[in-house]
Amino acid sequence: MSHLFPNLPHVLCLTEHHLKAFELQNINIDHYIMEAQFCRTNYAQGGVVIYAHNSLCPIAINLSKYCAEKDIEICAVKLEVQSTVFCIITVYRSPSGNFTRFLETLDAVLQSLYSPTLGIIICGDLNVNYLVVNEQRKQLDNLLLLYNLIGIVDFPTRLTDTSATAIDNIFFDVSRFYDYVVTPFPNGQSDHDAQILALRALHPGWLPGSKLIRKMD
Repeated sequence: MSHLFPNLPHVLCLTEHHLKAFELQNINIDHYIMEAQFCRTNYAQGGVVIYAHNSLCPIAINLSKYCAEKDIEICAVKLEVQSTVFCIITVYRSPSGNFTRFLETLDAVLQSLYSPTLGIIICGDLNVNYLVVNEQRKQLDNLLLLYNLIGIVDFPTRLTDTSATAIDNIFFDVSRFYDYVVTPFPNGQSDHDAQILALRALHPGWLPGSKLIRKMD
């Protein structure tokens, strides 16, 4: 995080941390506290984790019953920033996962959390390419629109010698939080670029959420 100092994000959302639970407990990031996580037990790699800045007081939301390795790996926190209550969700879906199960489970999670007064932000590597229009994207968009959530990443997040894809995305209600900026942030630690989301109404100087994506399994 030294390359972002002193403008540190409020929240870090990471997918594919590749760690077991006991290994993740031994990871320390200066100025941050691990608030929610999921680690695989049956397969290698994968996993999701959320870190919050130590100036915040988030509440972890237990979503473990919804997790299914490769199909949907998910964790979430709720926090209040300047009188606005947010639910920040981090999701990973393996490209070899069951997409129908992913959609059904994500719908169940959102049904359990949704409130008109709650600002939901989903950050994740969903392995759905938002640079093209395909059936998976249509199905995901239709589901998220039921909760007024829209994908805002329209630039490549994973570049190779032969391809450019946007399989990582951030989704939220742009009608409520219309004054925002989302930018790529190459970090040199992954084959995916990070995405940085800044909601200017909450923090004119920097951002309430960002995401780093690890390599796919």
